[in-house]
Amino acid sequence: MLHSILTRVEGEGEVVLKTEDGRIVGVEVRISEAPRFFEYLVRGRLYTEVPDLVSRICGLCGVSYVITACRAFESCLGVEVPEDEERLRMATLAAERVKSHVIHVTYLNLPDLIGLGSLGELFESYAHVFQKASRVVLWARRAMEVLGGRFHNVVNSRVGGVYSFPSVERVRALRRDLEDVLGEFLDLARFVLGLKSISEEVHRLRYMAVAGSGGYSWVGSGVVLDDGTYVEVGSFENYVLTEQVSYSNALRYRLPTGEPYLVGPLARFNTYLTYLREEVKELLEEFGWYRTLRGVQQSVVARVAEAYQTLLELRDFLEGYRERSTSGVVRAERARGPCVAVTEAPRGVLYHRYLVDGSLRVRSSNIITPTAQNLACMEYLIGSKLYSSSFDGRAVEVAKSLVRCFDPCISCSVHVAKIELLKH
Repeated sequence: MLHSILTRVEGEGEVVLKTEDGRIVGVEVRISEAPRFFEYLVRGRLYTEVPDLVSRICGLCGVSYVITACRAFESCLGVEVPEDEERLRMATLAAERVKSHVIHVTYLNLPDLIGLGSLGELFESYAHVFQKASRVVLWARRAMEVLGGRFHNVVNSRVGGVYSFPSVERVRALRRDLEDVLGEFLDLARFVLGLKSISEEVHRLRYMAVAGSGGYSWVGSGVVLDDGTYVEVGSFENYVLTEQVSYSNALRYRLPTGEPYLVGPLARFNTYLTYLREEVKELLEEFGWYRTLRGVQQSVVARVAEAYQTLLELRDFLEGYRERSTSGVVRAERARGPCVAVTEAPRGVLYHRYLVDGSLRVRSSNIITPTAQNLACMEYLIGSKLYSSSFDGRAVEVAKSLVRCFDPCISCSVHVAKIELLKH
């Protein structure tokens, strides 16, 4: 039995390659971490407590969980969020997206693209790239602190809006530094997009993104599939098929046809390609990437494009910022049906559903994460790529790199997964 360590993913799991007579005959993507039972932790809690609790599900994407929970309760309680407060929440979400994408592109994915074995080798050989990425990440972290109250598990968003607006002075400082950050990012982006090692391999995959009301959408009223099928948020949970396998602690999801599907940057990019800003289109055209992306290895292109798009959106927000008073605490009386919402977390569609009782305490809930939706797709793709091939070092590297293209967020604490060989 052979064990090979897979680093540069978030959480603990295994890709199991099964072999017979030296050839791969099966693939299993196993999530081995213990369930964390957040749906049980929020049971009996007042709706106002839930956003802060669920932000702990993911250290990298805590803002996405807060915003999705807030929007879910706002939908069923009939709460209208003031436009200025919603813009501040979306800006906080944007800062998180920049941080997450640049971390993945540089620290997790780039060593594969350059053919290096570790992040340490990347730093030794391409210190200038590493440093530029780090400066962008540090700015995004500071933006989360200013807009969200702190960079980790932000505390400024609530059901109905925000608790406070940051001072004009702090926002101006962010805006002043953003021009240099944009320059650093464009240097990083051109380095990545110019790599000839980005695979042109075509993967025939179904994909899903949040359906917005216009533009490159991060929030919306439902989801849209690659064939144009629209599913409103209230029907989402009944639309997808839930699957449980004996070798994994995580549920996984499929389309009604039984097909696996992809969520995340590549799905969003292909859905909203024409809505990218002109500056982003020009950058992509410079390297021949303004086109539909056909393989998961090209997700790095989508992440670069989205990060640039988001930085430009943040620039607009910061330029037009004015300090305001908040709308005050929401006084909700009753829920009008299930509390549901979908948001685009950096890794893809994030779904929340809550049922509350007459005192507005949670009776039950369901949270469907992007990685859970991608697991079946991940397993299918690795299997279709490696089935019947010889087991060797190349097969292990292919499995590792494909997993990392999905940027799986298995948990927010452990940073290791294993490739395991089972011989029959």
